Amino acid sequence: MMPHPPRRSIRPYPRPGLRLVHGLTVALLTFGAAGARADLASDLPIGAGYAAAELCTRTMQSGDQFARVRDDYTAPIVEPLPLLWQIDYQALSKVTVSATLGNLNTSRTAIFRPGLGCTIVPPGTSEDTVRAQPFTPARAPAWTPLAWPLGDAPAQTSLPGPAQRALLQQHADALFAEAEDPDALRQNTIAFLVAQDGHLVYERYGAGYGQAQPQLGWSMTKSLTALLAGVLAGDAKVQLDLPVLQRFAGTPKQAITWRHLLHMASGLEWDEGYGGNSDVTRMLVSAADAGGYTADKPLVHEPGSHFNYSTGDATLAMLAMRELLGGSSQALFQTCQSRLFAPLGMRNAVVEQDASGTPIGGARGVLRPRDWLRLGQLVLDDGVWRGRRIVPSDFLAFIKTPSPAYDGYGGYVWLHKATPADLQPRLPTDLLWFAGHLGQYVVILPTQKLLVLRMGVSQDTTQTEHLLFSAVADLVDSLRQAKR
Repeated sequence: MMPHPPRRSIRPYPRPGLRLVHGLTVALLTFGAAGARADLASDLPIGAGYAAAELCTRTMQSGDQFARVRDDYTAPIVEPLPLLWQIDYQALSKVTVSATLGNLNTSRTAIFRPGLGCTIVPPGTSEDTVRAQPFTPARAPAWTPLAWPLGDAPAQTSLPGPAQRALLQQHADALFAEAEDPDALRQNTIAFLVAQDGHLVYERYGAGYGQAQPQLGWSMTKSLTALLAGVLAGDAKVQLDLPVLQRFAGTPKQAITWRHLLHMASGLEWDEGYGGNSDVTRMLVSAADAGGYTADKPLVHEPGSHFNYSTGDATLAMLAMRELLGGSSQALFQTCQSRLFAPLGMRNAVVEQDASGTPIGGARGVLRPRDWLRLGQLVLDDGVWRGRRIVPSDFLAFIKTPSPAYDGYGGYVWLHKATPADLQPRLPTDLLWFAGHLGQYVVILPTQKLLVLRMGVSQDTTQTEHLLFSAVADLVDSLRQAKR
């Protein structure tokens, strides 16, 4: 077995200070060089597409403020693109981000569709074609005054003891704190939630945010995709040791099974780099069929032998589930809504689609923080919700078991081995977690029956991650002491 690469290099989000448009500054300074022109020509669409998607999703699906999303959340990631961009923003319809330098120009448009969220319209695809796709929206579950996880009542903050309440407040203050230096990297924490023994015991949001707003989970969507695959496993449609796509029949790719795909060990060539023009960025901003883009990548490793973190693999999983349901985008949408979201009481939850109608299962889940936490509770409760089996127990056991290719990863979830090394001795070995770009986390601690969520737009994910897992470690210590 090949040794896995350093943990930081396989993260589902960039390192601190890493910018999507990494070659753009050099290209701006040396525009006459052919190599710089090539870098710029490839980087501009990446930055424009990322910006269009961020502005569309965070304002039109999440209801955030346009100026905050543009200036605080998007511009720092795509620097120095804001020196060039022009933004055409049409509320609740679409946003186009364009950039021109000399004879180089590019633009990307993200369109909003109620019930589906935002979709990038890539080159070669028309907006009218995407909007014309047939779609029947789901009926949202009714609001209920019951306590979480069954309803939307306020957090039960009186349940923890005084010491634990003080601990929660202390760590929340650290997660929401920002340096006084205006040029310092920001955490931009949006939500911090804690659930214990099936009760929401702490809930705090950043200024201007609340529990009704869905938030982009980025790669936490992979864990959602795994749970949806588990729903279909309960119907015997997804079977771990069967091939994933009909188009692979008769080719070496036929050896790729659901087990390999969910372990990030498909063997398909993939570059998850977020620093510019890579497979993941091209797929997200330029591919009309994101799953098909991944399916067409060459096979470079024996399936199951090599761990390679891939947003493409998780999006390919969505395409494969669509195929299992007869190829209908509506059928997959309805299955996700009626078999996973609705039973858990989720409202206004979407996995945004590519231009072909397939949900981008590796990156574009937009759920309320309480609903991301509900997915964690579903895992904590072994796939059962209100006495109803949602995901088979044996499939949950698979998700939580380390992959043979890398013991820090299971079935689209991270495991104890991938937590910060200095905190690992204090963290339970049965811990697992969802994680996403810019510091999205749902940490699940089965033995302690504890869930911890953090969401936001961190510019320093190393700091944010350490603060979050320090909070988890202290909460675990507190619970252990309380039982003595």
